[in-house]
Amino acid sequence: MPSPGEPHPGRPAVALRETCRLVSGRVPLWPYHRARLASGGCGPKTLDCAQEAMEAAAVEWEGPASSRLRLTVVVEPSGEARAVVQRRLSSLDVPGGPRAMPIEVDEGPPLPRGAAKPADRRWWDDAQRRARTAGGDQALIVRDGLVLDGGTASVWAVRGGVVLTPPAPQAVAGVARAFLLVALADAGVPTGVEPLALEDALGADELFCTNAFAGAVALRGWGPGPVTRLALAAFDHLWGEAEAGAGALQ
Repeated sequence: MPSPGEPHPGRPAVALRETCRLVSGRVPLWPYHRARLASGGCGPKTLDCAQEAMEAAAVEWEGPASSRLRLTVVVEPSGEARAVVQRRLSSLDVPGGPRAMPIEVDEGPPLPRGAAKPADRRWWDDAQRRARTAGGDQALIVRDGLVLDGGTASVWAVRGGVVLTPPAPQAVAGVARAFLLVALADAGVPTGVEPLALEDALGADELFCTNAFAGAVALRGWGPGPVTRLALAAFDHLWGEAEAGAGALQ
């Protein structure tokens, strides 16, 4: 048995959260969500519990990809999981595109094992509040001149045809980020997972964000350029396939 205070094998040390896009009763990115939960310490039994909670919540909802259904799964250190569905817009759904606002922090994020997404989002929520107070919509969280992460999304910069995104950690290992890295590689687009200087981000040819609920969104003043449009198309194709697959089963 684990010692007091130690995580139980197969269970996360802290509560984890997965925020999913629900399309026609399905979560197209679920294999990526499940993989992130596994990297965060969830074993097979806990993963199955999370999937059962997801499926039980999803089955009660149907709607096209454009209906913006968000399914949230929380996995507790006990191994228990719960899920809820909401009809709402993403933080990235801003007319004209979200305004990026650099926010300086003194410390890095309190990330769980595997740079999984914690249920406790206070570090990121504080950056988002500061960004909105300053007139922005999406925090570019900066420490020592480097962009660590976005407030609610992964950050991508295109410079000279190369797509750059900060490493995880310090960024959360974004589900949409993992999907897009594969999609860009398949399309032959050069990518780099490496520290991203704020000056390089703000001077980029394209600057966009991704998360598993909204997909890809160009930040205001940066496009969408060719790479951002490719990212948009990759997510649109993913949502469309899920919608078409659900229709074929009816």
